[in-house]
Amino acid sequence: MVLRYLLCALTGYLLGSLNFGIIVSKLLYKKDVRNYGSKNAGMTNTARTFGKNAGALVFTGDFIKPVAACYIAIFLISGGKNIMTCGYIAGLATIIGHVFPVFFGFKGGKGVATMFGMALALCPCAAVIMSIPFFACLLISKTVSLSSIIASLFFPVSTFLIYKYFAFLCPGAFVAKPLFAGVIALAASLIVIFMHRTNIRRILKGEERKIGKNAKREK
Repeated sequence: MVLRYLLCALTGYLLGSLNFGIIVSKLLYKKDVRNYGSKNAGMTNTARTFGKNAGALVFTGDFIKPVAACYIAIFLISGGKNIMTCGYIAGLATIIGHVFPVFFGFKGGKGVATMFGMALALCPCAAVIMSIPFFACLLISKTVSLSSIIASLFFPVSTFLIYKYFAFLCPGAFVAKPLFAGVIALAASLIVIFMHRTNIRRILKGEERKIGKNAKREK
């Protein structure tokens, strides 16, 4: 199983390294989104720089890749043993790949869409729970970064509680060990929060950009 776990991690990392913020900006606009705005290769900065359609493409790609990585790990690599362990390893590796993409100089995004994709693939109820504080905070604060940070805090808590007390909500074999899943979700959450450290400083200073206050768009 050690080899299988390594394969899961490698698969997740390589798929995660397909950073769609960079791919979309370079293929469609012949520019690197990391040179504009917040310098981040994620959906928000892409949308602010190149428009909502570009942002939607980036979100879709960054959301789908952890789903693909988790399912490849579960159905192809696990061999029917410890499938959820394989899934969570692949999911976490996808986030790491997204943040530190080997194909793009280890400078990627912040992992929010990828974290949500991982949650949806492995514990859909956790993804639903995370979305509630995200949209509630977004509605009140109009700040994507703060909403993302708040939502990430709910990932390990909801994951652990669901597997511990509400495992009947999870389909069939998709039940993980509560502590293991919670720890992996916590690791993913901490990565996302760490990548928002500059946003946190701006939030504390009252300088963080809100929705509707976009930088000048690049053509």
